[in-house]
Amino acid sequence: MNFRKPTLPAPLPVTRPVPLGELPAPAAPAAPRTGVPLGLAGALVGAGAVILGAALAFVLSSWLPSARWAAALGAGFGVLLAGLPASWMVWRLARDLAPSDGRGDAGPEPVAGVSRELFMNLAEREFARARRYGTGAALLLVEVDRFPRLQEARGPAAVQAVVAELLRQTGPTLRTADVLTSFTPSQVAVFLAHADATGALDVAERIRERTEQMEVVAPGTAQRLRVTVSVGVAHLRPAHLSLAALIDDTQDAVAVARQAGGNCVRAAPVDAGAAGGLASWRERRARPRPGGKL
Repeated sequence: MNFRKPTLPAPLPVTRPVPLGELPAPAAPAAPRTGVPLGLAGALVGAGAVILGAALAFVLSSWLPSARWAAALGAGFGVLLAGLPASWMVWRLARDLAPSDGRGDAGPEPVAGVSRELFMNLAEREFARARRYGTGAALLLVEVDRFPRLQEARGPAAVQAVVAELLRQTGPTLRTADVLTSFTPSQVAVFLAHADATGALDVAERIRERTEQMEVVAPGTAQRLRVTVSVGVAHLRPAHLSLAALIDDTQDAVAVARQAGGNCVRAAPVDAGAAGGLASWRERRARPRPGGKL
């Protein structure tokens, strides 16, 4: 008996996971093309000019047979009439190809940053991918220095204006794969995908320098506010078994930067005694508050 060897399915190609920043943006639906193509329109206009010029030349030659200039006048007048739509086409083409400011009729510029909920979802996704494939990641927390004093002296509206300007100034300096959000009323969070420790510190220092030069107009007044920030940086390490652990390390680094006087960058892991003997941020958060509340 002859046994036929079963046909095995072709092996599926092995593909690497595509990082979040490399995912192609959804393509906008193509607008239906209407009207006549430019080349065909030019040919039609040229043919129309010849026909109209010949027709007018014939008419004027019939009316004025003794006038030698009648044919030339008719041809020129016909070409002039046919050239009007050609001029309009050239003007439309020049307007469409002219450089614009990048906004056009798209409306106002989008607000920098995403919601905190979306930020956490994207950060969880990138965190899991970085741990699995070893691509690297980092978290930055940017805290406005002397936030309680600023809120008491200038009011909540001024504080919101400062954080909004901080988001607006930070957004253009990041890559497409990075995520930015308003993390707390006084903090801005940045999740850096595919980042090493040196690159994360470089981004943090750029944010600190940019904020130091920033001026914010207080709402309802002409007064300009100048602020500084303390930046905590935590690069993904094997000890970070969850995104919450990475956030805790970043909060510790922010606390050390704040205790150092602010307007500086500190990286995790940090020593609890580095901040003048104070306990770490996690320990202070776990302490019972007055009234028995955590």
